[in-house]
Amino acid sequence: MASDLTDRTRHQKRRPRRRGEERELLRHQLKEGYARPASIRALAAEHDLSFGLTRVLLLEAGVELRTGKPSGPE
Repeated sequence: MASDLTDRTRHQKRRPRRRGEERELLRHQLKEGYARPASIRALAAEHDLSFGLTRVLLLEAGVELRTGKPSGPE
């Protein structure tokens, strides 16, 4: 089992840390994209980010996240 974990971590893509102005710009782009309205998963794929980081950046940008429930008449 330990070898499985080692094999998976060896093949995971390492992403650079987003800091300073780059992080601020990314937050702004994600906020605009989420207002389009794009999903968190779509934004993550578009910007080559993990779902978790995309969600964190949206929250840092002050975005109120939508629920997964469809809207409309019930």
